Amino acid sequence: MFWQIFGATLLALALFSIAVAFLMPTLEKALFNYLSDQALQKVMKSRYMTSLTSAWSLLRRANPQIFLENSLRATQDQAIGRPMGTPLVFSHWENLVFNPAQLAHIPTRRREEVELKTVIGPKTARPLVTDIPILIAAMSYGGALSMKAKIALALGANMAGTATNTGESYLPEERDAAKRLIVQYHRGTWPLSAQNHPEYLESADAIEIQIGQGAQAASAMITKHVDPEMQKYFGLKDGDKAVIAARLQGVETPQDFVRLVHQLKGRYSVPVGVKIAPSGWLEDDLAVILDAHVDFIVLDGGEGGTHSGPPILQDDFGIPTMASISWADQFLREKNCRQRITLIAAGGLRSPGDYLKAMALGADAVYIGYAALMALSAYQAQNVAYAPPEDLLYHKGKHHHELDVDQAARHLAHFLRSSCDELRYGVQAVGKTNIHDVNRDDLVALDPWTAQIAGVKSLVQPWVSQGGPGVFPEAPHFQFRSPNESGNHPVH
Repeated sequence: MFWQIFGATLLALALFSIAVAFLMPTLEKALFNYLSDQALQKVMKSRYMTSLTSAWSLLRRANPQIFLENSLRATQDQAIGRPMGTPLVFSHWENLVFNPAQLAHIPTRRREEVELKTVIGPKTARPLVTDIPILIAAMSYGGALSMKAKIALALGANMAGTATNTGESYLPEERDAAKRLIVQYHRGTWPLSAQNHPEYLESADAIEIQIGQGAQAASAMITKHVDPEMQKYFGLKDGDKAVIAARLQGVETPQDFVRLVHQLKGRYSVPVGVKIAPSGWLEDDLAVILDAHVDFIVLDGGEGGTHSGPPILQDDFGIPTMASISWADQFLREKNCRQRITLIAAGGLRSPGDYLKAMALGADAVYIGYAALMALSAYQAQNVAYAPPEDLLYHKGKHHHELDVDQAARHLAHFLRSSCDELRYGVQAVGKTNIHDVNRDDLVALDPWTAQIAGVKSLVQPWVSQGGPGVFPEAPHFQFRSPNESGNHPVH
């Protein structure tokens, strides 16, 4: 009896399955039509104010990121912290193109002839010499990166023959790992900072006085949650916060800054430079810097990144990297001091093409941050499920212990070498043998606005009406950067 019932049940299930299989296309079509009709009727017959379609108008009125950030502001009483810097594109590097040498100018015979060696502080007793013009930007331990990430940056920089920067923290382990280390004299107020310990500065291959940066200007910042490891390296006690002041300790006037630089240069034989967030007062700031006789200047443009910072400082303060480098280079030339001061570009430089264009406009070297971090996490981010790649790199990332330091360092070195090989192609194509000989004459702008900013020739001339003012084509939009750097939507 059991087997008869079991057999009949199987036969019934089989017949039902066959029937469903034959009827499924019809059922699917009928169900789809029904749901579509219901949804369309809901959209067309509901009042606009009560329809979900009003969200379309809302999102067109405010960029989705702004909508999200306003929602976050509605849940807390203090400024929100946006990671990595502004999504806006201020410097339209794609509107500058190089002039390839062919007949009137002859290309370099072999790209192996191209020299990339860079000297920072050429007039100092101990200049910082790197094999390549790409440096690793200041990224701090603790408030931002993990110990493993900092060591990986140092090792990767060594392999490529370049320098890395301590940021607002000094790690003896990083000093041991790095062959060339730029130590920041910064605005952090914790006891174990470089400005409080001459022995830290004694170990530096260059000293960078951090006045401001593109993503945070010169605003005060606080890291509230300091774990035991950070306490050890910052010299803090339980309950202490890691505070970055708005001003350098002891620097209340321009004259104080000048005295500070003179003191450091009198005590240390390495290059002493300054890092600022360029602004509309750039020439005034540069005048003070020239009075101090610094050896190098870092201009961290408005596109500069950061671990976390208020969106208002990222989006609405500072001027673009392209404009600041071009402006500063011209100002320094007018003051007849360009040869003794190294100019370093930072902020939003994404590719070898960007690096070479920044150098053509006047930079002697470039800093990279975000690009270096992405190189570190290459092929390891896939091992971290449901977390961004940065989770491997941040000190407070849940997976930072899983970073393979040696593999990360190798990937960074590969990235730097690959980028430099592209730079050699570019220098060869403009007919030069030294990357530092590439200049504005090797560039042309695709629109008059970029030409004006960069100080180069324009491919397109503005139309000038008879008897009236000149009319320029529409300026490039400041736009939000998409994840793949394409398909950007203009922000009006």
